[in-house]
Amino acid sequence: MDYKGDIYYIEQILNGNQTAFGYLVNRHKDRAYNLAFRICGNREEAEEIAQDAFIKAYNSLNSFKRQSSFATWLYRIVFNTAVSVIRSRKKEILSLEDFPAEFSDFIETNITEDEAEKEYKRFILNFALRKLEEEDRGLITLYYFEELDADEIAEITGISKANIKVRLFRARQKMLAVIEKAEINKSTYHETQER
Repeated sequence: MDYKGDIYYIEQILNGNQTAFGYLVNRHKDRAYNLAFRICGNREEAEEIAQDAFIKAYNSLNSFKRQSSFATWLYRIVFNTAVSVIRSRKKEILSLEDFPAEFSDFIETNITEDEAEKEYKRFILNFALRKLEEEDRGLITLYYFEELDADEIAEITGISKANIKVRLFRARQKMLAVIEKAEINKSTYHETQER
């Protein structure tokens, strides 16, 4: 696909070429979905959030001031949409019973022990991420998975740079506590199985 840049397509859309929006969607859909998924933790819901965000962006395109990149503007819409959806639904309660105690749960679904270990680490990381508040999940996603800096995250979320640093620190601490508790429970489980 010959891609000319976001501003070119935005101007095309504003001049009446509605099909030009497809280029913007194709360019940003994966990152929009990933951000939504990291915040909500549900694939179908993440797809709906990303679609809603694109619709909102399309309908508000004439209000895009170009003070930031289109990507930053779009991710702010995705972030706010995902947080709103999560807040409106009943809080999902996760317990450590949701965490598989047996490492063999991962070995059975993978070919090698190395793959099982990687899957286990990915699972425990996502489990800990889901224990965070929705906005903190978004901050962790933007910083670590999207590799944005604090200035970009502040622009997307509307949260001050100083507050972002504090919240990232606290979110990491919460995730670490969840992971450590899960590891202790896993060790305890294995000790009782060996007796």
